[in-house]
Amino acid sequence: TNNDDEISTDGIPSSPLDRPVLSAIDTLSLLVFAGVGKASHSAVDGSLDLIAVLVTAFPFLVSWFLVAPLVGSYRPEATKDISSAAIQTTKAWALAVPLGCILRGVIKGYIPPLPFVVVTLIATLVILCAGRVGYTFLSELYVEMF
Repeated sequence: TNNDDEISTDGIPSSPLDRPVLSAIDTLSLLVFAGVGKASHSAVDGSLDLIAVLVTAFPFLVSWFLVAPLVGSYRPEATKDISSAAIQTTKAWALAVPLGCILRGVIKGYIPPLPFVVVTLIATLVILCAGRVGYTFLSELYVEMF
């Protein structure tokens, strides 16, 4: 038996590979989070170790790209308007970022301190939502212009 919901999702891109610009924005968002975090703990001269940024971002990138496609964050509906972008990002974030904290703890061999977890949750929500809402806004603007 066919259900209208099943028909409407056939052929709709849901993979990060199907939406490379959105995937790049998500990646950049998580790298910005890691970079800002590392910069706040950087050397006195303000230098930033790019390898350390990548190592910090790695568990969050892995968890994001495991979870976000499963909850539909790469489907067109996820960015159909600004409200959808914020809601869909928050759904993926609610699962992916705690998983990223767990993966980071496993990699580092200890449970991340509570202040790190709280700051991570707040910062990643703001940065990921800003990236996706910005993408959606610009997409809507582009469609209206052309």
